[in-house]
Amino acid sequence: MAVQDPRKLPGSIGLESLFRGRAKEYSLDIAGDGYVIACDPDASEDGNGPDIDARILRGWRHLKALSAGSWHACRSTDCLGECTASGCSCSRSINPTARDGFRRHVVQRFAEVAAGKDEVSYASLGCGLLRFDFELLEALLAAQVPVTAVHLVDPQYDGDAKGNDQHRAALGQFAAWFVERNVDIYAHTSMEKFAFHVRQAQALPLVVLQVDCSELTWIFDSQVQPMLEEVLFYGGLFCALTAREGAAQGTSSGATDAWGEVWRLVPESGRLRTVSRLRFRPGEPEGRLLDEDERMPPAVGH
Repeated sequence: MAVQDPRKLPGSIGLESLFRGRAKEYSLDIAGDGYVIACDPDASEDGNGPDIDARILRGWRHLKALSAGSWHACRSTDCLGECTASGCSCSRSINPTARDGFRRHVVQRFAEVAAGKDEVSYASLGCGLLRFDFELLEALLAAQVPVTAVHLVDPQYDGDAKGNDQHRAALGQFAAWFVERNVDIYAHTSMEKFAFHVRQAQALPLVVLQVDCSELTWIFDSQVQPMLEEVLFYGGLFCALTAREGAAQGTSSGATDAWGEVWRLVPESGRLRTVSRLRFRPGEPEGRLLDEDERMPPAVGH
């Protein structure tokens, strides 16, 4: 039977009610420290989830789709999504290859800093509907990077936020999928709560992501960077993908390129330092490394 994307169902059904129901299907609950509890609604009668052959098959289908630059839709992932804003150079409609190229770069860098470690965690700021994180985590696990925890940070996880039901449905699917892979999932409604809980638990992330979230780019110097220098594991990375202005400064007109940045927390100074900057042009599978004297344009919103 074909899987029907809830976001494409007739509006009369009531999308909020639909997503609320999907979140309930996964028995989603978020503990005080952000720990996410969710279970697969298609679990077997003994409560151990789908049988092993089914898990292997669906995981293989997603990895095969990822390697081909596509997305395998199924009932277990049909609430996951990403930005589709018209004119956004991080969206697949404008720049089909940027997200996949950036993901491969992050996997490579992540594997390098995780070498020799038994357990690592990462955080995702402004994570949205989690498709990028789903693809990234699948790729990291396939590369045998020992990720055992993921911290997802988004104000949409606040129960009073507009769009909360859709984000909870995506969170339920994400957590239920990876609990079978022995990955703990945490959800936080703000950077402050995220920073408090990881410091309290003494479980600092090795990598922090920020994908297509211009609101955080605008406050990077004043809020994001100071927080990162407090919570990142020494030697850890901050990786960001952003949309930026085009040739006509102050507008997004003609801006089809996406821009990537990788920063490292230097142990000797306790400060972030730029490792690499990349320019992702539409149609090019990998980003081009910028020279030291090349400047990136200002970030733009949607």
